[in-house]
Amino acid sequence: MGLDPYAVHALLARLAPECDRVAAEAADRSGDPVDELPAAGAPLLDIGAEHHASWEVRLFAS
Repeated sequence: MGLDPYAVHALLARLAPECDRVAAEAADRSGDPVDELPAAGAPLLDIGAEHHASWEVRLFAS
């Protein structure tokens, strides 16, 4: 997938206020119990993918 780097950086610049808001909310809620934290993403999938990449035998390759 070819993306225009200028367009990507422009998008990131437009998203900066939203990223700052999400980061501030995360910092404010860092002491909350895990079950009460908002889950707009799936960080455990990312962690699992990192572990999977180091396995000697992989289930899939990308």
